[in-house]
Amino acid sequence: MIKVALGGRIAEELFFNRITTGASDDLKKCSQIAAGIVTEYGMSPKLGTINYAIQDGYTKSFSEKTNKIIDQEISRIINERYQECRSLLEEKKEIIEK
Repeated sequence: MIKVALGGRIAEELFFNRITTGASDDLKKCSQIAAGIVTEYGMSPKLGTINYAIQDGYTKSFSEKTNKIIDQEISRIINERYQECRSLLEEKKEIIEK
């Protein structure tokens, strides 16, 4: 899902050499999905199977160190999907241009 959401932004970079504001909602969705993977579903190898989600405005129940790891993991997930998507679009660029 993250790769699909990033596809439009990456296509703008590759085919039009510019990025518009149109992808801002897609980036927001990517961040929400990645945050869920890390904080709700326990799918981060660095953090393990613990739910770190903040419920209904309550304060977080983890340290600043853990918060930093959460941020790093969210960023890692998005950046890895970005690179995978970019590689795929670059590989298929001639087909897409046709």
